[in-house]
Amino acid sequence: MNILTFILGSPIQTYRGHVGLSADLDELPQLEAYYEEHLAPISRKYENKRVACLKAARKRLYLSLMIVLGLSLLTVIGYYSGRAYFPPLPLLALVGLSWWSFAPTRDFKHLVQRDIYPLMFKYFGDDFVYSREMRLDMNRLVAAKVLPQYDKVSFGDYIQGRYKGVELTVNELTLTKNVQVEELDASTNRRRTVTRTETQFSGLVVELSSHKAFIGHTVVLRDRGGLANFLSDSHAGLVRVKLEDPQFEKEFDVFSTDQVESRYLLNKAFMERLQELAKHFGGNIQCAFFRNKLIMSLPNRRTRFQMQSIFNGATFSVEFSQINREMKQLFAIIEVLKLNQHTGL
Repeated sequence: MNILTFILGSPIQTYRGHVGLSADLDELPQLEAYYEEHLAPISRKYENKRVACLKAARKRLYLSLMIVLGLSLLTVIGYYSGRAYFPPLPLLALVGLSWWSFAPTRDFKHLVQRDIYPLMFKYFGDDFVYSREMRLDMNRLVAAKVLPQYDKVSFGDYIQGRYKGVELTVNELTLTKNVQVEELDASTNRRRTVTRTETQFSGLVVELSSHKAFIGHTVVLRDRGGLANFLSDSHAGLVRVKLEDPQFEKEFDVFSTDQVESRYLLNKAFMERLQELAKHFGGNIQCAFFRNKLIMSLPNRRTRFQMQSIFNGATFSVEFSQINREMKQLFAIIEVLKLNQHTGL
């Protein structure tokens, strides 16, 4: 089923078909065992809720369409009879009633995030927490100087846990900024200044604990080109660090308050691992050694931890498999950078 067949009245049926999980062959039995014990029993209950929500949404949708058609008819009658009428009324009603019609499906998704997703993340350890309300400290992230300037922040999924002795915290962020731009006014043929909201960052911010506190503050940024790096106000107080690896310097710019410590942290082995990790994430990665944390920003336009279509059966097998893949990517940061070992860092 999809949105079109749903609107056209396709039967809403309870799904009791095959549940297929995907993972590496050596891990699949463990994933399936956890699913059968913790997720399968509750998924059957939520499948009934899914069907009920879709039926409620369809009833609301049909009622809304009838109201909109009635208002459209009254608008046309008012126009031809010369009586008072308000042309935008049907459109405004359509927008508002559409939001009301699909409220049951939004409520279902919120229930899944509240009740099912925490169970999925417990697969990685009893100390793993999933939340939509918890969030990273933006004051610390701003002080770490690893994010662009912004006016507004919106938070998404939050995950916290421990992997191989390393504390891992992940938060989805979207940063926007109001930017003034000039555009041509078609009515007056003159240029005017308008304010637009532009996305400065969308993706994950990852905080990883270190077994030692850093004396200084070191930031590793994607190369932004030439002299601009030396004159950046956002990195005032940090001094450019020249490293001996020309290939690394082509990809990254390094600033620090402690030249000696920054060179110790960014030794040859660590630089190679960071370059390998950058390739793993499509080259988009920045980080800061700040206080006792390694803070990394991973830009990505898509939401990594999201529920699949409500028109699919509520087995949660696709979601569980996807979350497992995404978390393995995050665990790879610890593996590749060897943060669990008392070497380098």
